[in-house]
Amino acid sequence: MKYIFVFVIFLAGCTDFLDEKVTTSYDGSVMVSSPEALEANVLGIHRQLASSGFKSGTFCEWLAPASGLAHWSNTSALTNPLERWTCCLKFTRFSQHPEAYDSFTSFYRSIYLCNSLLEAMKSSPVDEDYKKEIEGEVYFLRAMAYFYLVRLYGDVSLHTEAPTSLSEVYSARENFWVVYCRIIKDLYAAETLMRSYDRMIEVAGGNASGRVCDYAAVACRSLVYLTIGTLLAHPDDNFWVNRTPDFSEIGIADAEDAFQKALADAEDVILHGPFELCPDYRQLFRWTNAEDWQLKERIWVMPRSPEAGDGNSGLTMWALPNRYMGTSNVDNFGRCRPDRWFFQRWCEDYGGQKGTGTYNKNVYVDCPDPRLSVNLIYNSYPGQNNTPYNCYPANNRIFPGNETLMKHYGLPYYKKYYDPTYDNSVGNADLYVMRFAEVYLIAAEACANLCSSVSDLYGTKAIDYVNVILDRARKSVDGEPAAEPRAWTTSRFDSKEDLINGIFWERCYEMPFEHHEYFDTHRMGARWLAENIAKPKNVFLYLDEQEDYTNNGIDYNGYRTLYYGQNFRYDEDWTLVRKGLISAYPYDELIYNTCLDVNKSDPNLGQNPTEVYWR
Repeated sequence: MKYIFVFVIFLAGCTDFLDEKVTTSYDGSVMVSSPEALEANVLGIHRQLASSGFKSGTFCEWLAPASGLAHWSNTSALTNPLERWTCCLKFTRFSQHPEAYDSFTSFYRSIYLCNSLLEAMKSSPVDEDYKKEIEGEVYFLRAMAYFYLVRLYGDVSLHTEAPTSLSEVYSARENFWVVYCRIIKDLYAAETLMRSYDRMIEVAGGNASGRVCDYAAVACRSLVYLTIGTLLAHPDDNFWVNRTPDFSEIGIADAEDAFQKALADAEDVILHGPFELCPDYRQLFRWTNAEDWQLKERIWVMPRSPEAGDGNSGLTMWALPNRYMGTSNVDNFGRCRPDRWFFQRWCEDYGGQKGTGTYNKNVYVDCPDPRLSVNLIYNSYPGQNNTPYNCYPANNRIFPGNETLMKHYGLPYYKKYYDPTYDNSVGNADLYVMRFAEVYLIAAEACANLCSSVSDLYGTKAIDYVNVILDRARKSVDGEPAAEPRAWTTSRFDSKEDLINGIFWERCYEMPFEHHEYFDTHRMGARWLAENIAKPKNVFLYLDEQEDYTNNGIDYNGYRTLYYGQNFRYDEDWTLVRKGLISAYPYDELIYNTCLDVNKSDPNLGQNPTEVYWR
C-alpha cells in the first residue's frame, strides 16, 4: 500500500526524502471507510510487526546467540569473529551493528501505523462497536511493539500519537518505567475493547492469520508484569544506573506487587480463558494437517508467509541443515543453531545418556524427554537421496580446518520449523510468539518468586503448574508415557532460588528458538547471567570434550578452539556482564534524532546509559 510505504520511509530517518513534496492520489479516509478496510489495515500492522525481525536474521541470527544458549554457524565468523559476532559473546548488540537500526525502525513503523489508524478511526463512518474492536487490537499491537523495544534498549522514545510534521517525528528517550506503564495501560484498554475468542473466529476466521482475542492481552500482560518483577528483584545489578524506577502509576511499589499481578493475570487466562493445551506436543510442530494452524494453544502467532522467497519469513531456512530430507541445496546449514552447552544441559537435567565412542565419552548424545527430538536434530539427519549426515553429538573428531565438517558435525540443528512443503522456500511454519504453555510457566515463575520456601503454598503451586507442562511432554509419544521429564516434587529443589532457576530452564526446554531466550536471560540481571550462563559455560568450554590433538602444527584443545579461540572466556565479572543487558542505542538514530541530548555521541553523557556497550 502506497500510503503505508510513504510513512514507513518517513520514520526511517531519510531526510532527503523529507525535503521533497510527497504527492499521492491515495485518500487516507479509505483506510477507515468500511469494516473491510479496517480489517485490512489491522492485518497490515500485524504483517509489519512480523517483519520487525521475528522471522529473519535480527532475532534468529543476532539475538538468539546473544542469549548464551544458541550459536551462529558461519565458520569464518566462528574462527575469525568480526565485531558483529563478538558483541553476541558479550550478550549484547553494539550501536553500529549492521542489524541494529533495521529492527529498531521496523518496530517504530508498527507504532506509527497503530497511531495513524487510531487517529483516522475518529472520523470513520463504521459502526462504533466495530471500531472499538479494531481499536482494542491496535492498542495490543502498539503495546507489544513497545514491549520489544523497551526490553532491547531500556529508555526509548514514546509516541502515542502519529506525527503530523517533521518536528514530531523524533523525540528524546523516555524513562523505561514510563514506557512499561504505557504498555500496561494499552493492554488493559485492549482487553476491554478486543473481540472475544468466538467473535474473533466469526469475524477474522480464527487465529491462523495471527489475529488475537481479548485474552491474548491478558496473557501478554502477565509476561509484562513478570518482566517488571524480575527487573525490580535485581535492581542493583540491572541495566539502569543511579535511578529509581517508579511504577506507582500502575500500582506497583516493588517486585512482589509485580509478581502478584503477573500471577493474577496468568491464572485468569488458565481458569477462564478460551485456550487449551494441545494434548500432544508433537502436533505443535507437525505442520501437515489444516488443524495444525488452528490449535487453541495458539495465543499469538506470526503467521507463515505463503509467497516463496520472502526472506523476512525464513524461519525454516534459518533453522534447518542443507538439503534436509531431500530438499534443494540452499547452502544454508542452519544459520542459527542450538548451543552445544545448552544441549548438554537439557540432557543432564532430564536423564540423558552419554556416548560410548572414542570421541564422545564426555558428551551427552540423547535424553528421554520427547521434546528434544521434536525441537532438535542431533546425531544424524537424512540429506539428499536419504544420505545420512552426522551432526553433534556424533562420534566424530571435528577438524576446524574443514569448513564442511565443522558445519555438519559442530552443532545440533533446530527441527521444529520443518514442514513437508519446504524446498528452498520460506516454509509454512508459524512462529508462536505466545502459546498457552507459556502462561503456565509464567504462573509458576510468579509463584516461585512469591514463595518463602519451596514447600509453602506458593512453592507447591509453582511446581503444580510446571507439572502440567511436564505431564503433556511425557505423553507426547506413541505408546506408554516417556520416563522423562518426570514430575517435579519439592525434594528436587534446595531453595527458592533453585526453584526459580528450574523454571527458567523449563522455559528453555519447552520453547527453544521461539525467541524467548534472549529476553529471559537478560531480565534476570547481571549476577544471574554471570553465575548461570557465563561461569558454567566457561567450565564447559575448557572440558576435554574431545581428545587434544595437533593438526598441521596447530594444537587443538577441547571445544573452545573450534569456535571461540584458544583463550576465549565469557566475562564472569557481573559489572562487565551488566554492560550487555540491553543493546546500545542504534548509531543511526543517534545521528538522525536531533531531539536527543546534545552530547548524544558521548557514551557517558548522551542518553545512553554508561553501563551499556558502546561501539
